[in-house]
Formats: sequence, C-alpha cells, structure tokens
Amino acid sequence: MKTIRLAALAPLAFIVTATLPAEAAGRFDGAWSVVATSSESSCTGPYNYPIVIRDGQVDDAGSNDVDASGRAGADGGITGTIRKGLAVVTVSGRLKGKAGSGRWTLSGLASCSGRWTARRTG
Repeated sequence: MKTIRLAALAPLAFIVTATLPAEAAGRFDGAWSVVATSSESSCTGPYNYPIVIRDGQVDDAGSNDVDASGRAGADGGITGTIRKGLAVVTVSGRLKGKAGSGRWTLSGLASCSGRWTARRTG
C-alpha cells in the first residue's frame, strides 16, 4: 500500500465553509501552529503546519502547494476541504481561545483519517 505524506496536504485543520461578516469571523485572526496526526498506519505523521487567518479567511503560511479555501467561523466551528492533485481532505473541528482540535479524512488516491490540534502563535 502506498504511504500518503500528510505534509503535502498542508494546513488541513483550518479550511472552513461558514459565511460570516469579516468582523465576526476575525475573532480567530492571527498565526496558528497545527499538528496533524494519523490514526491509521497507511498515513505518515505527525506533521506541523503554520497557518494564518486574516479577516476570517484561512491561508497556508508555508509553501505546501495546495488548493485550500474557506473561513474560520466566529463561533470557532471549522469545516472545509483541501485539495492536492487527486487527494481531497475534509476537515471539521473547533477553535476556542488560543487552541483548537478536530478530525480530518483523506480520500482520493488512498483513504485515511486522523486528528489535529492547533495553538495560536501570534
């Protein structure tokens, strides 16, 4: 079985689809450090990802060459997707204060899943 490298899938913890005004969504604006771990042996990890949230919009703070889109909700709820090639990651979770956690699932070339945790760094 082919091992999937999570590093190629980048900041999977923070891709969001909520629609909120920028001032409400901006509650979680800033730099975050995300750690993604796999609960299955078919995926490697853990991996650390820097991300930035600006006006509720999520952006990869590194150069991981992924297609990520979404928003961070004012209530901290997070859902969304990340794409790289044929791989698609769906993400769900919650930010609260200076921390966050949730789950992710990879589909496409292979399937696996895991958890993520985050802490605010700036």
